[in-house]
Amino acid sequence: MNISLTNKSTCTDIDVRQGMHKRYLNLWLLLSVLLFTNLQVTAGTTNESEELNRLKHLSLDDLLEVTVTSVSRKAQTLSDAASAIYVITQEDIRRSGMTQIPELLRMVPGMHVAQIDANKWAISARGFNGRYANKLLVLMDGRSLYTPLYSGVYWDVQDTVLEDVERIEVIRGPGATLWGSNAVNGIINIITKSTHGTEGGLISLADGSEEKALGTLRYSGKTTTDNTYRIYAKRFQRDDAIFFDGINAGDDWQGERLGFRIDSKLSEIDNLTLQGDLYNGMAGQNNFTPFPPPSGSINRDEADTSGGNLLTRWTHRLSQESSLNLQFYYDRTHRKNTTLTEHRNTYDLDFQHDFLLNERHAIVWGAGYRSTRDKIHTPETSALRFSHQKNRDRIVSAFVQDDITLLPDRLHMILGSKYEHNDYTGNEFQPSLRVIWTPDNSNSFWGAISRAVRTPSRIETDVNIRVGPISVSGNEAFDTEKLLAYELGYRTQATSNLSLDIAAFYNEYDDLSTFELIGPPSPGNIQIGLDNLMSGESYGLELVANWEVSARWRIKASHAWLKVNLETDSSSSDTASTESADITPEHQTQLRSQLDLPYDLEFDTSIYYVDEIPNSVIDGYTRLDMRLGWKPVNNLELSLALQNLLDDEHPEFIEFSGFSGPVGLKSTQVERSALLQLKWKF
Repeated sequence: MNISLTNKSTCTDIDVRQGMHKRYLNLWLLLSVLLFTNLQVTAGTTNESEELNRLKHLSLDDLLEVTVTSVSRKAQTLSDAASAIYVITQEDIRRSGMTQIPELLRMVPGMHVAQIDANKWAISARGFNGRYANKLLVLMDGRSLYTPLYSGVYWDVQDTVLEDVERIEVIRGPGATLWGSNAVNGIINIITKSTHGTEGGLISLADGSEEKALGTLRYSGKTTTDNTYRIYAKRFQRDDAIFFDGINAGDDWQGERLGFRIDSKLSEIDNLTLQGDLYNGMAGQNNFTPFPPPSGSINRDEADTSGGNLLTRWTHRLSQESSLNLQFYYDRTHRKNTTLTEHRNTYDLDFQHDFLLNERHAIVWGAGYRSTRDKIHTPETSALRFSHQKNRDRIVSAFVQDDITLLPDRLHMILGSKYEHNDYTGNEFQPSLRVIWTPDNSNSFWGAISRAVRTPSRIETDVNIRVGPISVSGNEAFDTEKLLAYELGYRTQATSNLSLDIAAFYNEYDDLSTFELIGPPSPGNIQIGLDNLMSGESYGLELVANWEVSARWRIKASHAWLKVNLETDSSSSDTASTESADITPEHQTQLRSQLDLPYDLEFDTSIYYVDEIPNSVIDGYTRLDMRLGWKPVNNLELSLALQNLLDDEHPEFIEFSGFSGPVGLKSTQVERSALLQLKWKF
């Protein structure tokens, strides 16, 4: 008997209108060329702040020299990074017209971002996407954002003041040697600005067709010359989405957030950072079940979320070539809906030391300890049950990496490994070998071989789900999911105004999760357990181009191609997981334009093409976003952002049931929207 746990909802009203999209695209390109031609004659001067002016006029050489820290856990230029890394700058964020972190990630080549309903997203790099995508590590200022409940991210509570984000570094590919488990297919590192240099106030207001109300108040100042601070308050309210039949889904979303940051220069060699956040929110959702009573019912629900975090980081410079970094954070999470109530407390201590051993060896090493305690309650009406109401997970880790100079300024080999001990599978080692060759100042070639693992989560080892005749149970012997990755990359400054970045990869996966029959099934009782009986491969190519047409016009383009092949072992009874794990589009293309107009105007456009999702009813679609910005005076900015202009609405994702059995989230459509924003700095 073949058992499929995949909840494939049907939608007959999806009309992508590809022919119309092509006509719109051709028209957009024609108008952009004509507009640019006119601007060369009528271009005037602008009156901008010093920092904004600097960001706007970075040359392509400057962009390649942007400092990143995610690849080697220390500062290095992007051109020296032996990894497929992409940086979303503050200028990209400001000119995107986006108000949510998940939406900003659409800019990243090879990153599949799909909105499920008004407050939930499926986000992953290089495959294995879903609401519970668990092979992507997300950090904010060094604080891990993934939940040990299912090894994924609650995107509806990841927020901050976007004007305070310095950059978002995204690594496509494994980074487990330095960052540990779950950094399998990628890493997202959200880095906020230091309070030094951000003195003053900010008021940001927005209102639109979907974002009903958004308000931010932030103030930054000094207590002494060496001590600066920043405080903020933020509130938002988002409208509900619509189902495929046009009925309102009732999944509206609202939240409040308070936060602060203090940066202190204790001495010439010591710096201290203290920061924290408190948040509260309510997010609607709709759960679908195919079993009676009644069959095919939709149950409306609300997720009540609240929590906070506190982080402190001490940096001590031993010499010009050596420094220490000690970081501790506490994170509190509360989440309640009709399925479960989760209380979680996480404590994390991280130490790092980097130094130059000699002229050939640059060492970075460190150790860490993380403890997370949870208390989970499931009401009698819930399909979920946990064997243990309370649980504690601990991770002890250590890593070392050596950047070996083989030829000065030309050839480097980076060799390292991370050791972790977790409470589920014991000891795990995640080594990597990277090489980067820069034959001249315009070209660099890099390659890497890496091993990464995704450790089991609470829900995979401790849960029991009962819906109708089907019972799904966790497996205490569930093993880590393993990846062996091979990567090649090439960066070039092809001309003074054109740069290219190419990355190719081949991934081998083993011990991927499957749902297996336990004993012979009967009409009223089908028992299923989790196991690791799937393996496979993925391979692809990612191309990024930056073209500086003139000092006033920049175009960024990218294309990503991905192929995933999965198979179960001969002993497996699972007939669904090979399809439900492969739900990432094969092709994704984007074209973004940033154009400075006369009279302090800005005209920004973005076109995204997303291919159809395999094993799903989601067809390919083209999305067009536009933004018109104006700075009437130096510290005041007005903007109008229009999104999804080619469709009244379109779906981006149909959730598969995954580990939650035949119960799933009822997906909605992404609607055309408009947003008017005002920002005043004082």
